Amino acid sequence: MQDLTIIFLTVNKVPKGWAQYQKEVLLKAAGGASIITISREPLDWGTNLIQTEEPSVINIYRQILRGAKEAKTPFIAIAEDDVLYNKEHYSYRPPMDSFAYNFSRWGVFTWGEPTYYWRERISNATLIAPRELAIKSLEDRFVRYPNRQIGELGKEINTRLPRYNVVTYYTTLPVIYFSHINAIDHLEISRRKRMSLIRAFDIPYWGRAEDLVKKFA
Repeated sequence: MQDLTIIFLTVNKVPKGWAQYQKEVLLKAAGGASIITISREPLDWGTNLIQTEEPSVINIYRQILRGAKEAKTPFIAIAEDDVLYNKEHYSYRPPMDSFAYNFSRWGVFTWGEPTYYWRERISNATLIAPRELAIKSLEDRFVRYPNRQIGELGKEINTRLPRYNVVTYYTTLPVIYFSHINAIDHLEISRRKRMSLIRAFDIPYWGRAEDLVKKFA
């Protein structure tokens, strides 16, 4: 893990008890990798950077660029405060010309009947990337489209930006992401987000959804 820096993003809106639990899970998953924490309130772990901007999708990528420039390792990975990670997830390394996303990613709502669900799509929360490639891509993005939301790295929508390779991978153990009312997505805030049809009540390593949701309180 010495070649990887994890960039942890939070605006400190998740419940305090959950934040502590998620931190413990992330530190275990990191396996000694360097961690840069970017938050609105000071954190006493990792190399902490403070952000003052209002939460937005565009700001997420601005903070990733800050973290990537602060990092010293060949690779960076993203961690978000409503996602649970495992060490296997952070063991993958993409080619130096590619952005990688883990498709072994299951979601769970903090409302309704606790149920895991799986949807095949890339997510910034599972990004692992060559650091210099991420910096170049993000700098190009903000020069040409400073205030436009254009999607994940490697999947920029309707732009004239250089296109880079995207690779996907699957881990045996999934990462788990939570949908909650303090998120940026308006469908989560309004609780109108819908599950996909592939569902489960129990997942190895993480356990039953009903038990895991109780920690998000």
